[in-house]
Amino acid sequence: MKKINKKAVSLMVSYVILISIVIGLSIGVYSWLKLIANLTPQIDCKEGTSLILESELCAPGRLELTLKNNGRFNIDGVIVSIGEIAENQPTTYPIPGELGGILEGHYQFLNVLKPQQSSIASFINRDKNGNMISNIKIIQLQPFILKGNQKIICQNAVIKQEINDCSIE
Repeated sequence: MKKINKKAVSLMVSYVILISIVIGLSIGVYSWLKLIANLTPQIDCKEGTSLILESELCAPGRLELTLKNNGRFNIDGVIVSIGEIAENQPTTYPIPGELGGILEGHYQFLNVLKPQQSSIASFINRDKNGNMISNIKIIQLQPFILKGNQKIICQNAVIKQEINDCSIE
């Protein structure tokens, strides 16, 4: 009789140890996933934020873009990148004019661009190294809004537009 009872106790102890190991591993995996997962929601502009390029003026030393807010919300500025090959992603950021800002490619409007309003964004037709950008084939526009001191870039409102006749010789 004593031998049978000892066997039952050791079987129960093994089940308890097995369940403890499984619970410990599941807590460990949950903690690890919580640590590496990005749980903070990505901040983005409201849906319906939109910007279009009405016209562009290419002249020696400057590039002027007429931008129109055709969305439903205010826009504080735009990030502009340009490229010389229409099939490639534009990667050159022009330097904003005197009133646009100091960070290349980033142009902040003097007044908030309200829905259905247009504004001219002026850039110096050079990259950050001072090289002249002579043959622009594609322009990418990405609006942003300011909320306090934070710049919120609109990920879903990026537009690319091929342009013709924007070569400066």
